Amino acid sequence: MYDIISWVGLTICIGAFFIKDVFWLRLATLIGCSLLFVYYSHIAIPQGVISNLLVLLINAYYLVRFATVRRKALNAVKVAAPSAATLTTEN
Repeated sequence: MYDIISWVGLTICIGAFFIKDVFWLRLATLIGCSLLFVYYSHIAIPQGVISNLLVLLINAYYLVRFATVRRKALNAVKVAAPSAATLTTEN
């Protein structure tokens, strides 16, 4: 079972090199490294655990940062543009 997890994780991590969109690249790497982290934790290889944990945390940080920036941008658009309901009631 853990060997399958490692192969899937490795495939996702290698496949991430072919992704051009940064969001999807980071998400794929996060998923792949999560699977590899589980595998290396199970077979008790500290180098694998630490390296995959670090890459996982780095990608998680940038995904959270991306979500925060996007949320702020969407809120700015909502504040700047009046809603459709307001436009119809004023006319």
